[in-house]
Formats: sequence, C-alpha cells, structure tokens
Amino acid sequence: MLDLITALALAFLAGFVVKVVDWIDDERGGRHLSKWLLAMIYGVMLGFLISRASFSTIFLGALFAQVFAGKIDTHAHVLGFVVAAISLFAFGFPDVDTTLFLFFAMLAFIDEVEFGGWLGWLTKHRMFLKVGSLAALFMGRYDYFLGIMAFDLGYTLFDWIAQRYFR
Repeated sequence: MLDLITALALAFLAGFVVKVVDWIDDERGGRHLSKWLLAMIYGVMLGFLISRASFSTIFLGALFAQVFAGKIDTHAHVLGFVVAAISLFAFGFPDVDTTLFLFFAMLAFIDEVEFGGWLGWLTKHRMFLKVGSLAALFMGRYDYFLGIMAFDLGYTLFDWIAQRYFR
C-alpha cells in the first residue's frame, strides 16, 4: 500500500497532467507531440494509483465512468486509458469493494451528464463524485475524499494557469 501523502501527490500530478492533455487537444488543436508522452505518464500514474492507493476504488470507478460516458474522446486520452489498463496488469489489481466501485462509477458518470437550464451549474462544477466521496467519511474513510480532491485540485490548477497565462 502506498502512503497517503505520496498517493495524494500522485493524484494531484495526474489531475494536472490530464488537464494539460485536455488543453493541448481542446485549446491547441492537438498539435503538440508532447501530449502523447504526457498521456502515457498520466496513464502510468493512474494505473499505479489504482493498484496501490488506499483510495483506488474511487479512481477505478471514475475511470470506468469516463469510458461509459464517452469522455475518452481523443486519441491521446485513449492512449492514457490503455496505458493505465496495462499499468494495472504490471502493478497488480487492487481489492475492490464492488458496492463502492459501483457507487463511485455512477456518481462519476452523472458528473459527465450535460445538464441544461438552471441545472447547468451541475455540469460546470461536476460535484457528484466529490460530494459522494464525503459519504465515505461516515465509514471512516477520509482518503476517498482527499484522493479525488487532490486530483481535482491538480486539474483545476492547470485550468487556472492556462486561462491566465496561455490565452
């Protein structure tokens, strides 16, 4: 098992790098070759986290939800997903609580639904998985919340940097 501080740091970095790849594909037309290396890097990080982190179930659920929601929608993200899957074989599969996995996968899937009208803020903020991870607090599992928040903080930080410095 990976210690929590290291796992949170990797989750933060993975979120940051996932957003960099998003930005290259969405804002820069996918023209930078660095996206391929970055996708492989985040794939290894996610595979390692799913294999070794105490909060692996939430990341596995989110990864599955991304597939079923059709959000792995660029070639670079397909590469990242494939590398994450291969990394799981290399690093080993975690013990997964099926109920928690389905719970987190469902919430992550709902986060990808495009809500319209006055519910549009739900689409923008993608709060279901984060709020749902708070439910794990009642089971004494704060690590799920910390893990998803670390990833989201990295993702959001690069988004903020890109909007501020790369427009």
